[in-house]
Amino acid sequence: MHFPVSPVKSAIFITAASSGIGAACAKTFAKQGFWVFAGVRDLDKGAALQQEAGDNITPVLLDVTDLATIEAAVAQISAALCQQDVLLNGLLNNAAQEYIGPFELLPLEWVRQEMDVGYFGYLSMIKACLPLLRRSQGRIVNISSINGRCVFPIVGSGCATKYAIEALSDALRLELAPWNIKVALIEPAVVVTPLWQKSQATFEKLSSLVAPEQLALYYPSWAKAVEKAALDTQRYYTMGVPVEQAVKVVAHALFSKRPKIRYLLGWNAKLIAVVRWLLPDWLFDRLAISVFH
Repeated sequence: MHFPVSPVKSAIFITAASSGIGAACAKTFAKQGFWVFAGVRDLDKGAALQQEAGDNITPVLLDVTDLATIEAAVAQISAALCQQDVLLNGLLNNAAQEYIGPFELLPLEWVRQEMDVGYFGYLSMIKACLPLLRRSQGRIVNISSINGRCVFPIVGSGCATKYAIEALSDALRLELAPWNIKVALIEPAVVVTPLWQKSQATFEKLSSLVAPEQLALYYPSWAKAVEKAALDTQRYYTMGVPVEQAVKVVAHALFSKRPKIRYLLGWNAKLIAVVRWLLPDWLFDRLAISVFH
């Protein structure tokens, strides 16, 4: 993997770096010589990441829904950078919490949590890191989704969060242009990460949180619904993009001389984008309903 930016005196801050895209990016960039601040909610996982990838990784305790930990993390990073005369060249917002189910059935607490992590968490991180990024004319890379371009049933809560990320990124790209701070969006359909298993596990809890008659409106047979969710998860891992491909796209967004505004990640995301562009709303609705039922 080619990096047009020299890793010397370059640092990257990655949220949700203990697994998935965040962990893969942290390990790859650290091994290339970049100083990676890996935001983790569990410092033991951060230590394991550091042991695997080397001393270029500095674990930082971080919960993107907790302003106190965000402020403490940024203060820690700022002090470390100042001591070594290093600039923060990039922020990778990667945290996500995905809940599956119709809006009518999802507890409001789940919907709020998804937005807190995937939208307000991104915004909080960006606001806290902007003074450091302004000094370096750095980059902001936000992991979004193809679901930020089109909506599907059963994953509407995630779509709402991704639409918010898209709008946030577009606004920031315009507002931060005077300081030459580039903002990029990564829009995958499915990447092979543990996120899908976590989403399936929370979906299975719905039956204990919703009245049986309400559950039956959408799932006449809950056992079959759980079985289908498990099969869908397996299918996602079969058709998903390898996390290594995601790392390459993130690297281009962070380090290339001419980063794109949006990166459709994987053949499936590109296919969905084309289909959505070609079809009128009513026909895409029919397609989306048929796919998810």
